Amino acid sequence: MIGRLSWPPALDVKREPVVWVLAGVGTFLLFLFLTFPYAALQSRILSEITRATGWEVRAADWSAGVPIVVEWRDLTWIKPGVASIPVQLMRLNVGMAGLIMGRHTLDGLVQFPGGGPAGAGRATGTVSASSWSFLGPLSFTGHFQQIDLASVAKPYVARGLLQADLIHRWENHGHEGVVFKGDGSWKVDIKDLVMERIPVGTAVIPSLSFSRVTATVACHDAVCDVVEFKGDGPDGTVTAQGRMVLQQPIQSSMLDLSVTVIAGAGWAQKAGTLPFPPLPPGTPLTFKLAGSVANPRLTL
Repeated sequence: MIGRLSWPPALDVKREPVVWVLAGVGTFLLFLFLTFPYAALQSRILSEITRATGWEVRAADWSAGVPIVVEWRDLTWIKPGVASIPVQLMRLNVGMAGLIMGRHTLDGLVQFPGGGPAGAGRATGTVSASSWSFLGPLSFTGHFQQIDLASVAKPYVARGLLQADLIHRWENHGHEGVVFKGDGSWKVDIKDLVMERIPVGTAVIPSLSFSRVTATVACHDAVCDVVEFKGDGPDGTVTAQGRMVLQQPIQSSMLDLSVTVIAGAGWAQKAGTLPFPPLPPGTPLTFKLAGSVANPRLTL
């Protein structure tokens, strides 16, 4: 016995407009893909990244997708005086669903080469704006997973895996630059961190190892309060509290942190370059870290 399904008469009447709408949307997307100036778009995006960040971005290859997707492969981020950062893949996707509803959203994916047991490092994020000029209020939501800090934070980090969740809102005033007006929250978790020697003013922070570093930062307008910062490892325990005042460019942001170190077994052998007295294991020491991010000062 063979049964045949039939549409109810009322549904037959409604089905034809739906078919025409779907056909129209499909035709629109097809012509959009065939006629959209993807080459000019991808070149403009890379030049805007360079202008906004100071990093030159070179890509070996790129391709376009439906409806408005641009993907680059085998990239290198280069900045004079800083080690280059290799990137396996970078993809930007215009959110069509949000565009239909009157929102301007841009979804991004950055994937780094390599990968351990948890997979390759990747960063995803969404930028929402009031217009495609990205003037006015902006919001960013990002997630960073298994980022190998040795490849993106040279020469100051030798090893470490980063996971982070970021939410921030700010305003872009065009020629007046970015104004950090709005709220934000940053949550960071770093495992197996090994830091190289870092110059801080006239002092040099020695190479330090941490099993885990966690940080939580809450921002309101341009002021970010360090809610939690703690690092534990064989060299001791480090905690911090204070605030950072965001400025544009970000290297000009101002720090005002109170840092407490409880010396571990390896601290005494490494802290000879610091202007502090020798610390027996278990001894706490509190000092100030102040000044700009680019040129901080370390004082007792």
